[in-house]
Amino acid sequence: MEQEKVLIHIGYHKTATSALQKQLFSAADGPFATPPGEPKYVLSNRFVLPQPLTFDPDAVREQYAGFLDTAHGSGKVAVFSHERFSGYPATGGFDSPMIAERLKKTFPDAHVLIVFREQLSSILSMYSQYITDGGHKSFKRYIAQVEPMMRRVPMFSPEFYHYHRLFKYYQALFGADRVHGLTYEQFVRDSDAFVAQLCGGLGVEAPKQQFDRTNTKRSQSFQVLQRVVNRTLSRNQLSAGAFVPLPNASRRFGKLSGPLSRIFPTALDTMIEQRTAKYAAEQFDGAFAESNAALQELTGLDLGQYGYQMPDRQST
Repeated sequence: MEQEKVLIHIGYHKTATSALQKQLFSAADGPFATPPGEPKYVLSNRFVLPQPLTFDPDAVREQYAGFLDTAHGSGKVAVFSHERFSGYPATGGFDSPMIAERLKKTFPDAHVLIVFREQLSSILSMYSQYITDGGHKSFKRYIAQVEPMMRRVPMFSPEFYHYHRLFKYYQALFGADRVHGLTYEQFVRDSDAFVAQLCGGLGVEAPKQQFDRTNTKRSQSFQVLQRVVNRTLSRNQLSAGAFVPLPNASRRFGKLSGPLSRIFPTALDTMIEQRTAKYAAEQFDGAFAESNAALQELTGLDLGQYGYQMPDRQST
């Protein structure tokens, strides 16, 4: 293994990032190492939040000097993993190029892992996460392009899901041989093969890892109630107009997801899920086909077998 190897894992969101972070990259007996004892939000604080003219890559790298020395001294790949590095879907990933440039300036010789997910599945899953994070919009309003000619504030954009563009951008920054693309569907179908392909690209031995499920899918019916709570009681960046704001109302109500979800009929959840999926399929029919064809060419992945839109099959 080459010396001082660094891996930057940028997501995307909803692509088993929690499982990879908690069970693969942090495994004590594996080939990877993550900053010990550091909450994940620290990476966001250091790479995402600083204003454009205040980011200092040398200072950030110095903060990780001890960790890098320890990881490399033990022959491990130092990993910096955060799905926010790919941008935030609800705001169209407006800052993803800026974050990429910051990562390049801080770790210029790093390898990069980007994990993709079929777009319709990703959009629907991220919409549910948006509600969990505190948003209150209906799905129709969530994907709507409000005043598209103004762009006063970042908003949802299907362009975020044209994965080939960000993949090419990282290739241009780090080099094509250092940017590794895999899919969420590969991980779900065969996690051992997924890990083996990643480790093969990094030149390290692949561990045998039995992954446990880390995030439980919320009931669609519960999410309808969560939207009401977010709108009326929670004041946050995704839902600013609460009538009666209560501290941490969204998160506190979210803790009731398990017990309350059990009271809703499965048929009701299925109806809500199918109706939303049908609307998404209608709105984005064929929208990602050309991008997926370009991504397939760049990565060598057979995306069609995983249900991704392709030019010869416009609808999924």
